[in-house]
Amino acid sequence: MEMSTIDEEQMNFICLYPENEIEDLKTHLYEINNSFRFHTNIQSCIKFMELIKNEKILLVTSDFYISQMLSHVDIFHEVNFLYIYYSNKDQYKYIFHEDLNIVGIYDKISLLILSIEEQIILINKQFYQWTFFNEENYLKRDLSRQANDFLWIHLFHRVITQFPRDKQAKQQLMDYVRLYLEENFEEEYESNDALYCYRKNSSLQKVIYKALQTKDIDRLYHLRYFLSDLSECLSREHQQIVESGEENFVFYQEMKLSKNEFNYLKENQGKLLSTKGYLFLNSLSKNVTTEFIQNKDLIDVILQIECNLKEMGNNHIFIDLTRLNEKEEILFDLNTTFRLESIHEDRQIWLIKIIATNDGELIMEKYIEDTHRHIENVSISIIFGKLMCDMNEWNQSQKYFEFLMNDLSSNHEDLAWIEHSMGQVHHWKGEWNEARIFYDRAYDRMIKTDPIRMKDSALVLTSIGEVLHLQGHYEESYEFHEKALAIIKQYYSPNHAYMANSLENNARIHRRRVRNDEALIVLGEALKIREEYYNDFHVDIAMNFNQIGNTLLYQGDYNEMFGYLNRAMSIYEKYYQSDHIYIVKNLQTIAFLFRQQEKFDESFNIYQRILRMARNLYPSGHFIIAEILLGIANIRNKQGMYDESLELCQQAVTMLMSYYSSAHLHIFCLLIEIGDIQLYEKVNYAKALEVYQQALTMLETYYSSYAPHIANILNRIGNVKRIQNQNTEALDYCKRALKLQEDYFSSDHIQLTPTIIIIAHIFLTQGNYDDSLVLYERVLKICQNKYPSDHVEIAASYISIAGVLKEQEKYNEAISLQKKALEICEKNYPSDRLTIAHYLTHIATTLCAQKTYNDALEFYQQSIKVYEECVSQNSKHIANNFKSIGDTLHALKKYDEALEAYEQALLIERERNVSNNINMVNTLNNIGNVLFSQNKFDQALEFYQQSLTFSEQFDSLNYTTMSTTLWNIGNVLCAQKKYTEAFTFQQKSLNMRETYDPLNYKQIASNFNSMGTIRNNEGNYDEALIHYQKALAIYENHCPSCIQDMILYLNNIIIALNSSGKSAETLNYRERILAIQEKHYPESYTDIINSLIKIGHVKYSQTKLDDAIDYYSRAIVLLKEFDSTNHLQIATIFYWIGIIRNRQRSFDRAIEYLEYCLKIREASLSPGESDIVLILSYLSETQQARSECYEYLDQLKMALVYYERALSIYVQYSSNSYERETMEDNIHRLSTILNNLEIQ
Repeated sequence: MEMSTIDEEQMNFICLYPENEIEDLKTHLYEINNSFRFHTNIQSCIKFMELIKNEKILLVTSDFYISQMLSHVDIFHEVNFLYIYYSNKDQYKYIFHEDLNIVGIYDKISLLILSIEEQIILINKQFYQWTFFNEENYLKRDLSRQANDFLWIHLFHRVITQFPRDKQAKQQLMDYVRLYLEENFEEEYESNDALYCYRKNSSLQKVIYKALQTKDIDRLYHLRYFLSDLSECLSREHQQIVESGEENFVFYQEMKLSKNEFNYLKENQGKLLSTKGYLFLNSLSKNVTTEFIQNKDLIDVILQIECNLKEMGNNHIFIDLTRLNEKEEILFDLNTTFRLESIHEDRQIWLIKIIATNDGELIMEKYIEDTHRHIENVSISIIFGKLMCDMNEWNQSQKYFEFLMNDLSSNHEDLAWIEHSMGQVHHWKGEWNEARIFYDRAYDRMIKTDPIRMKDSALVLTSIGEVLHLQGHYEESYEFHEKALAIIKQYYSPNHAYMANSLENNARIHRRRVRNDEALIVLGEALKIREEYYNDFHVDIAMNFNQIGNTLLYQGDYNEMFGYLNRAMSIYEKYYQSDHIYIVKNLQTIAFLFRQQEKFDESFNIYQRILRMARNLYPSGHFIIAEILLGIANIRNKQGMYDESLELCQQAVTMLMSYYSSAHLHIFCLLIEIGDIQLYEKVNYAKALEVYQQALTMLETYYSSYAPHIANILNRIGNVKRIQNQNTEALDYCKRALKLQEDYFSSDHIQLTPTIIIIAHIFLTQGNYDDSLVLYERVLKICQNKYPSDHVEIAASYISIAGVLKEQEKYNEAISLQKKALEICEKNYPSDRLTIAHYLTHIATTLCAQKTYNDALEFYQQSIKVYEECVSQNSKHIANNFKSIGDTLHALKKYDEALEAYEQALLIERERNVSNNINMVNTLNNIGNVLFSQNKFDQALEFYQQSLTFSEQFDSLNYTTMSTTLWNIGNVLCAQKKYTEAFTFQQKSLNMRETYDPLNYKQIASNFNSMGTIRNNEGNYDEALIHYQKALAIYENHCPSCIQDMILYLNNIIIALNSSGKSAETLNYRERILAIQEKHYPESYTDIINSLIKIGHVKYSQTKLDDAIDYYSRAIVLLKEFDSTNHLQIATIFYWIGIIRNRQRSFDRAIEYLEYCLKIREASLSPGESDIVLILSYLSETQQARSECYEYLDQLKMALVYYERALSIYVQYSSNSYERETMEDNIHRLSTILNNLEIQ
C-alpha cells in the first residue's frame, strides 16, 4: 500500500517552560510522545524553531512566556498548535491573539494532556488512508447534503473522467509538470502510457498522493488530463482480467499500523470504506503505518482483500501489474469500495479482512439523484464543487469554480449555477459583499435568458435573502424571501423541501422581530414538511431542530431547548466530520445554554473546543470567531474576571466591526454585553449609561420598527437609574418601554413581563408595596395564560410576589408561595439545580426576616449543598450564601461561627479576583459588624478601614457602599467614646448620601440616628433630640411602612428625653409605639405589654393615677392570656397598682394588690429576700395608713387590729426603730382608750 514518507512532513513537539517547573511536566509529556524537545530559555527555543522548514510545530508553554512570545509574534505565528499552561491557577487569564494559533489555555494538567492527545489523534486521522461511510438505510435517506471524504473520492473520480481531454487540458498538465516534477516526461508522454508513467515516476506518484490526501484542487485540476488518462488505462487493463473468465481473487498485504489507526479500523468494522488514493498491493514488501506522527509502537497486520468481479461491477477496477514488473503488484482505482468485514487475531498476527463491493457506485448515484431532486439537471461537475462547499472546503471549492469559469468555453457548464455556487462559497466564508455580486449575476443571467429560468431563480433569491439577513438588513431580507416563496408556491408542491427552507428563513426574521411564538409556529410547519419530504433524518431537519432550540433559548425554555439541540447534534454527526460549521454552531448554542445555567466549566470547555474548530475553518478575525470569543468573555465576566472580560469583548468588537456595519443588530447586542459588565461588575454607572445610550441611538436610527429591542435598552437605562435611586427617571424609561411593547404586542403578551417586573421592583424599592404587588400579580396572570400551572415561569412569579409579601412582613404568606415555587421546580425541573438553590435561599431569607433564625439557617445550609452540586466552588452564589449564613449566625449571637462563614465568603471572593473583587467590601464590613457585636472595637475598626481602602482604590464611584463603611466606622468610634471622630465620619457618610444618593431615605435617616446617639452619649441631649427628630421625620414622610425602624427612632427620642429630664414629654412617643405595635404586630404581646407598663409609669409620674392603673390592668390581662407563667412580671404590676391605690387612699384595694404580689413572690423566694421585705414594708405602711383612717372614722377596734398587723410586720422585717416606736405608742394609746370605754 502506497504511503507518504515520514520526512515529507513531520510534527515537532516542543515544550518551553521555566526550569524550576519543567521536570514535573516532562513526565506527563513523555507519556504522550517521547520526541518532545524541552527549552527553558525562549531564545534557544526561537533558534530551534527557525531551523524548522515546512514542518508542523506543537508547542506547550507557560504563561510566564506570554509577553515575550507576543514580542516575537512573527516567530510564534508559525506554531500550528499552541498550548498555554498556568501552573498557578490563581493567575489564570484567558488570552486571545489573532496571530497565535492557541488551541487552549489550561490550569489543570489533566485537561492539558487530554487536549494534546486528542489533537494528535485528529492530526493522525487526516493522514489515514481510509475513509468510511455508514450506509445504514442510505437507500431511504436523502443524501444530497451528505458531505465526507468517501463521497468526495467517488465523485472526483467521476468528474475527472467527464472533463474534456482537449489541448487546453493537456497544455495545463505539461505546464504543471514542467514546474513541479523532478522527472520530465513531457517529450515522451502519450495517453496510452499513463499507467506506465505513473508506475515509473515516483515524483508524480507523490504529487498525486499528496494532492488527493489534502484535496488540493489546484494540483488535481492541472493533473486532470493525466488522471483521466490513467483511469482509462486502468479500465483497459481491468477488461483483460474480466475477459480471462476468472471471477474470484484474494490478495494479501503485510502492514504495520499504529495503535491509533488500528483502533480506528476496529471502531469501523462492518462499514464501507475507500482509500484516499490509488491502492497499491505489494506482497513482497512490508508497508508501514500511514500515521502522520512517528510512533514506534506499531502493530503487525495482514490485509486480506477479496474481490468478486460480478459483485464489484464494471465501475470498480483493479489491475495486476505483475506482468509489467519484476514485482508482484496489484493496483486499485480511486473509486474502489470495500467493506471492512472483520478484524481478528490469528497466531499473534492481526488479520484485517475487506471485501470489494459495488456499494460505493450505488451511493454516489443516489447522492447525484437526490441532488437533482433539489436542483434539476445540474451537472456532475457543479455538484462536485457544491460537495466541497458542504464539506467546508470553501477555498478548494472556490478555486474549482474559478477553474470552471475560466475554462467555460471548453466544458460548456451552466454559468448561472457556477456563479450561484461561487456566491455560496463567499457566503460561507463570510465575504457577503462578494457573495451578493455573484448572486446578482446569477439572478440576472437566469432572468435575462429565453425562456426565463423563474423556477431556478427562487434558490438565488433565497440566497440573497440569507446574505441580507447576515448583514442585518432583516426587512429587506424578508422581502427577498417572500419573493422566493411566491415562486416556490408556483413551481413546487406544498410539501417540497424548498417550501420548508422559505418558512425557516421567515421564522428567523420573526425571531429578530422578537415574535418568537410566530417563529415557533412557522418552524413547526417547516419541520412537518421536512419530515414528510425526507422520510428519515436529514441535515435540514437538524437545522430545523437547531432553529427551534435557538427560539426556545430566547424564550428561556432551557429544558425543551436542550432536547432539540441534542437531536440536531445526533444528525449532524451522521452527516459531517467533527469540525463542520453546523456542529460548531450547534455547540455554540449549547455552550451559551450552559453559561446561562452557570455551568461555567462545561461552557468554557465547549467554547475552547469550537474556537479551535472555527480557527481551522475561518481566517483570523472572522465573525464566528468573534462570537465565540464573546461567549468566553461572558463566562470570564460571570466568574468575576471583569477586566479580562472587557478586554476580550473589545477584541470581539474590533473583529465584528470589520464584518458588520456599525448599525448591525449584533453590534447592539455587543454594546448591551459591555454595558452590563460596566453596570453590574465594574459598578460604573456613568459608563454603563453611555454605552446603553449609544445602543439606543443606534436602534432608534436604524431599527426604529424593532420596538422590543428598543424597549430592552430603555429597560436597561431605567435599571441604571433605579440602582442609582433615581426612581422617577427609572419609571419614565420603563414606562416608555412598556408602552412600546403594548403597542407592538398586546397588553397581556409574555414579552411584557420583564418590563413589568422592573417597574414592580422600582415600586418595591420605593416602599410602594401595593402597586408593586398589583404588577407582580399581572405578571402571574400573563404567565398563567401562557404556561401550564407547573411551569417554571409560574414559580418565578410566586417568588416575586413573595418578595413583596416579605417586605410587608406577611411572612407566612410569603413562605407559602416560595415553597410552592420550590415544589414546582423540584417536581418538574429536578435537573435545574441552580433555580432550586435560589428558591431555597429565598425561603431562608424570608425566615431570617421573620427572625426564625434556626429555620433560616437550615434552609441556607440546604441551598449551599445544592449550589455546590451545580456551580463551581468559587461561585458568587456560594460566597453570597456563606454571607447570608453569617448574617443569620450573627443574629443568633453565634459570633465565632458567623465569622467563620464570612471568612469562607471572603476566601471565595479573593479566589474570584485577587485584585479588585468589589464584593469583598461588603464581606469586610460584615466581619467588622460581628467584631463590633463582640465589643472587639479595635479589630472591627481595622476591617472597616480595609473595606474603605478597598472601595477607594477599586470602587470609588460606588458611593452607596462607601457611605455604609463610613457609617460603620462612625459607629465603632462612638462605641470607643471617640465622639468627635465618630461624628466626623457620620457627617462624611451623610454628605455622601445626600449628594449622590439623595433618595436613599433609610440610610440618610440612619446617619441622623447615629449622630443623635453620639450627641446623647456626650450629654448634649438637645442636639441629640434634633438629630433623632430628623431621622423620624424622614421615615414619616418617605418610609411610613418601615415600622420596625420607626419604633427604633421613637425609642431613641424617648431615651434622649429621659436623659434630659423630660420624661413627661415621652408619653406621646410611647403611645405612638403602642399604637404601631397593636396595629401591625398584635401577636408580639411581650412588646405590647412592655409599652403598656412604660406608659403606665409615665402616667403615674404625671399623677394621672387612674390612667396608670388602666394601662397596668391592660398589661395584666395580656399577661394572663398569653404569658400566665410570667409570675414575676405579674407580681410587679400588682405591686405598682397597690402603690397607686395606696396613694389614692383606697387602702383595701391597695392591700389586696400588695397581698397578691406577696403571695406570688413568696412562692418563689425565701422570707428574707429583699423583694419580700420591700413588699411587706409597703404593706405595713398601707396597714398603718388604713389604721389611721379607721381611727379617724372612730372605728377604734378596727384601727387597733391594723396597727397590730403593721407592728408584726415591722417587728419581723423593718430596722426602722422610730416607726416601730410610733406604732407601739399608737397601739398602747388605742388599747387604753378601748379599756376605759369598756370599764364605763
